[in-house]
Amino acid sequence: MAINRRPPHPARGPVILLVILAVLIGAVVLIAQSVDEVPQRPIEVDVARDQPS
Repeated sequence: MAINRRPPHPARGPVILLVILAVLIGAVVLIAQSVDEVPQRPIEVDVARDQPS
């Protein structure tokens, strides 16, 4: 006896891609929110270093 299998739904491929994309975007958002911001210090430049004395 043959098993009658229905073909997959036409939107199955795009739906799978959208789910994977949503998971990736969620992971990127979670990683971005978990990063601690480091305060930046101003760069100190010695302007008199190259001048002759």
